[in-house]
Amino acid sequence: MRQTIRHIVGIALSLLTLSCWAPEEFHATLNVDKTRRYQFVYEGTIVFAPALEEIKKSGGLPPDADRELQEAVLEMRNSPGFVNAEYVGRGRARVQFRESGVITSGKEVFLDLVKFNIDPAGRIRIQGADISLKDQQGMKNGGLKLDGTIRLTTSLTVVEHNATTTPWFGGLFGAYQWHVGIGQQQMPTILMQ
Repeated sequence: MRQTIRHIVGIALSLLTLSCWAPEEFHATLNVDKTRRYQFVYEGTIVFAPALEEIKKSGGLPPDADRELQEAVLEMRNSPGFVNAEYVGRGRARVQFRESGVITSGKEVFLDLVKFNIDPAGRIRIQGADISLKDQQGMKNGGLKLDGTIRLTTSLTVVEHNATTTPWFGGLFGAYQWHVGIGQQQMPTILMQ
């Protein structure tokens, strides 16, 4: 089994892929301006999903797998968008990630946490990750502590949303905010024009 996890970690490291990493405990902020540009910031932990499987089966990671994950996290620092990345053990890293750009339909941001779509009328729909109840249960059983917030500010007109918190005092203060976690019933979504 140790060879298996080592092989999986080795492949992921060589590809420098984020696809095996998942958001865990985090605060994410997103700003969308009138020019249809976005600024995204993620601060929190991410977890290497295959490591959680190994920890659940054997109670921990082999030292060589832990070292390889530590090296992968150090390499993340050189990847676009990463401001900081620090391995904290047990398959987890504390990261700060920033990205900005022009909104395009189908664009996904950081671990598919946020996805942009533009409808035929030119309105922008932003959706958070759609996590089925079955997948949420699997995350919980696997040891993933999904607990985060997405906070959005915008100068565009909001047509509809399912945020749990909204700006107040005529939109001058606060933001649209969603909790992302085990037990959530709906994916975060907002439609703007």
